[in-house]
This record gives sequence, C-alpha cells and structure tokens, in this order.
Amino acid sequence: MKQSIPSQDQSPGFVFISELINTTLAHTKMTEQDTDNGPYLALRSIDNADAGYLRLWQAPADSAIDRMIHIRLLAGPVQTQLLFIFADESSALPHFHAQSVEFPPDGCVYNIDFMPRLDAIEHPLYYTEVFSALTKPYLKATSKIENSCARALMNPAIAAYLSPWGIVSHRTNTEELVRLRPLLECYLTQYLYLARGLTYASASPEQLRHRSRKHLARFFDDDLDPRAWRGVYGVIGEPAGQQLKTILQTSLKTA
Repeated sequence: MKQSIPSQDQSPGFVFISELINTTLAHTKMTEQDTDNGPYLALRSIDNADAGYLRLWQAPADSAIDRMIHIRLLAGPVQTQLLFIFADESSALPHFHAQSVEFPPDGCVYNIDFMPRLDAIEHPLYYTEVFSALTKPYLKATSKIENSCARALMNPAIAAYLSPWGIVSHRTNTEELVRLRPLLECYLTQYLYLARGLTYASASPEQLRHRSRKHLARFFDDDLDPRAWRGVYGVIGEPAGQQLKTILQTSLKTA
C-alpha cells in the first residue's frame, strides 16, 4: 500500500503538507486505506475533470490517534491542501489541522493549529501541557511584522473551535511559507510528542467522546464557514462535498 507522499518537483504548499504527512508516518504505525486504483477517494469536478483526491490513514487500535486525512482539491490553477490528524474520540489528545492554498504564480495562504478537546476554564492544566511548547514558535512567527501571520485575524466564528495558538496568514507569497516552515513544523513535533505521552487524565472517555462529536459536527457545518463550503461544492458538487464531510467526521475505531 502507498504510504509516504513524494514531494519532489511540487509546489511549496504541497511540499509543506506532504512533509507533515511523511513525518507523521515515520513516527506512527498508520495504514493507508486506499483502493486498487489509487487513493481512498478520487475527486472529480462537476464537468468530470480531475479535482484531486482524499487520502485516509488508520492508526493502530492502541494509538491515541484515530486517523489522518489529506484532501488535495484542484480548482483550475488554485490548489488547496487540507490535513487533519484526528485523535481517538476517548482521548484528550487534540485534533491537528494544517492547510495551504496556492494561487499562481506564487500567492498562498496557510494555517496550522490544534483543536482542543477540553475547555480552558475547567481544565487549565490541560492547556499548559498541550500548548505551552507552542508559545515560542507562535511568537517567533507572529511577532515579525514582515510575516503576514503577524497581521492576520482568523474569522472569530471559526477561531472559537480552534486555539489561540493558531498561526494563520493573510494572502502572501510562497516564499513566506517556505521561510516559516520550520516554525510551523514545531506544531507537528509537539503533536507527535503528545500522541506518545499525553498525561492529562482529568476527563472521562464518555465526556471526551461526546464533546468531540459535537465539536466536529459544528466545525464542519456549512453555516460556520459558508464561503468555504460553497467553494468546495462549486468544484466537486454538493453530494461529493457532503461525502468528504462524512469521512472527516467518522471515527475509524468505532465505525
């Protein structure tokens, strides 16, 4: 089965996401859920042209991770990469999210963040354990005015479902993405560390499972980011877009 993603001779955004995937695969024992003809789900545009794909990896039963998903969406010259690493529903491990969108000839936007599994007021020690290591790369990236992420504000409706440590850019150039990649990759380093040894245990599996399902249902709701989902439906159609959302929200350990 295919595992790693070759990144040679590819766009900077694709290389960025591909290297996150390859690093994750090098440190976990995930198995790709592919088909004989290619990725888990091939995407076709409304006029039946190639529109990218969805790749899906499943983690072992004893892992704090449940699955990893890479969506590559092609809309003419615009290329979007979405990466999610979803934790086991009963684990306090956050979910991981990274994205790049590229606009030729060299424009792009990017973001990276964790999706917390618990509330900061009721579980402050959870935030210390999960996020304290991200403060240094976050400040290094966002404190320099030449970086567009120093000036970018996340849509607050979406930001409420992510974390204050999220790095998100304005429309910028791929040179900035390449320059900041080492700082962005610190997020995955911390995530893989937590996946091996998160010690916070002050929440029940039932509480975590219930909250995660509600969290993802809201995060992928059309009403939360209607412009983005209209864009997806405009490329691949609403039925295929809804299929993507179902895959994103479905735990493989309980499916």
